[in-house]
Amino acid sequence: MGKPNFVKRIVGELVSPDNINTFSAVGDINNDGLPDIVICGRNGKMVWFENSALEWEKHLIDNVSHMECGGSLYDINGDGYLDIINGSDYMADEIYWWENPGTTGSVWVKRLIAKTSNRQFHDTIIGDVTNDGVVSLVFDNQHAPGGTAIYRIPLPENPVISPWQNIEIIATAKTDINPYRKEGVQPEEGLAIGDIDGDGKNELVCGTHWYKYSNGGWESHKFTTGYISTKVAIGDIDNDGRNEIVLSEGDPCIYGKTQGGKLSWFKPQDDIRDMWEEHILEDFLLDAHSLQLGDICGNGNLDIFVGEVGVASKRETNPPRLIVFENKNFTRHVIDEGTGIHDGLLVDMRGRGVLDIVGKPLNGPEMYKVIVWYNN
Repeated sequence: MGKPNFVKRIVGELVSPDNINTFSAVGDINNDGLPDIVICGRNGKMVWFENSALEWEKHLIDNVSHMECGGSLYDINGDGYLDIINGSDYMADEIYWWENPGTTGSVWVKRLIAKTSNRQFHDTIIGDVTNDGVVSLVFDNQHAPGGTAIYRIPLPENPVISPWQNIEIIATAKTDINPYRKEGVQPEEGLAIGDIDGDGKNELVCGTHWYKYSNGGWESHKFTTGYISTKVAIGDIDNDGRNEIVLSEGDPCIYGKTQGGKLSWFKPQDDIRDMWEEHILEDFLLDAHSLQLGDICGNGNLDIFVGEVGVASKRETNPPRLIVFENKNFTRHVIDEGTGIHDGLLVDMRGRGVLDIVGKPLNGPEMYKVIVWYNN
């Protein structure tokens, strides 16, 4: 097909006292059938923007501090309304959930999930990772000793009791080599759940490792190396009936790899426990902190969306881009150049059966804007 046709629309604005909006998520907050957008800064206000064909109304959720990105929306207490989960940044060691009151304008209640004594929770995900019907919250903790620690907590029957019980450690001290960093370790980032070994059961991917729950414990396997601060996705990229893993380097410039990072997909070898076969789609991406898979082009295949945050000092010479790789031949389409995006998501925002892009820039003149790129 030809180049995908997206129309950019600014739907809101949230000014943060720290010049950065960290957390963003999309889901139907008020149960009107349309996805809404949740945003917060590292410090300041957490709000949700009500999806509307006209003006998107902004609603306060809470005043927050030390918030990281990578949170989730999920109906934690089973009342039919999406609640919010998000963790602390590099300055604090708690992860929380906010209870949706179900009525616009009512007070959201913030409750502690866990306090780990380790700072920064870059990613969260919810699903059945133990393949026993138990839905769990999985989160990673970047400032744990030796690298990233990964935790699992089964969703409790009574989630209002704080902190949640039965927290389990999946892995500790997970890191990857960063030759550009002069000291310390490079913690792993990025979480995804899916069947990657073809047994019909879920596995977990975090960074450059994958994890399998077996016989009451967790197997850990490394599938690649040399990727810094990854975003992770799982899907059948080559249409062979088996899932592959997709990685983009989310913050390479921040962590010393100033030339930018890679977007690649990985195919398992005959022995899935060996290192996987790397297929590089793009290199020198300037902090590609958005990675999503979906049928963007309407061809029935999983396309790949990647978006650059960009580097403020390089905006004139290297403006950040939003790129779609159209499967099956990975035709490359630049759909926006100059805006930049952080933690972008593919969501059908209008109920038309097509995937739009939702996100926010981290720098530049639009740094406080909330943007939808509508897929036409």
